Amino acid sequence: MTAAAQRLRELHQPGNPLILVNAWDVASARQVEAAGGLAVATSSAAVAAAWGEQDNNTGREAAFTALRRITRAVGIPVTADIEAGYGLTGGELVAALLDAGAVGCNIEDTDHISGAGLRDAGAQAAYLAKVRAAATAAGVPVVINARIDTIVRHPRRDAQATMQETLRRARLYFEAGADCVYPIGLNDPVLVAELTSALGRPVNVNPSDPLSALAEAGAARVSVGAGAFRFMMAEYERRAKKLLAGDAKAFS
Repeated sequence: MTAAAQRLRELHQPGNPLILVNAWDVASARQVEAAGGLAVATSSAAVAAAWGEQDNNTGREAAFTALRRITRAVGIPVTADIEAGYGLTGGELVAALLDAGAVGCNIEDTDHISGAGLRDAGAQAAYLAKVRAAATAAGVPVVINARIDTIVRHPRRDAQATMQETLRRARLYFEAGADCVYPIGLNDPVLVAELTSALGRPVNVNPSDPLSALAEAGAARVSVGAGAFRFMMAEYERRAKKLLAGDAKAFS
């Protein structure tokens, strides 16, 4: 697992981003690997939907069960979307990740317990530091992707308006031991370039057309989150409607 974790970290190259098509089960993870994906990332929202639940309401048992099945099914590194940590301590979280076979994790800073919005940045940094310390003690350099929810928590989802707070949190999270930061909702190449230039560290963004512009802006990771799942389910519904309406070639 140490080698897999190191490989995952090496794939985070500013200017040559790791492209992640987020999976939710064994079938989707295997398709990502077959398509040439260099790593598999799960999506908590997609995993939850596949279990018939809402995101942040699946529970850690279901999440880690799905994760364990995925890691056993593919031969490339797996990084897990673990929401805000499921209430686990840093040590418990790392133990659960490694037991499930994952070598990376995506941890968000929304306060789902109190519903107060963003968690205090200092408290979140302290939690990330405990996760890093536990991973170091376990001898596996788990790749920590620290999600920053400033944009999605802004009433207008204004990335420019939240840039200073995004930067402040990013610096704190890097100091705590994060390997990459993920201001979810950020996909404007101009703002990506501003952030990567200010930080000089790996940044995870969402896709925009063309992807090459994000690479030129210095992105180190591009992920679609639950987007792949939602696209596939919408297409499934569309074709199901065609078949039910009498089109025998709906799934041909």
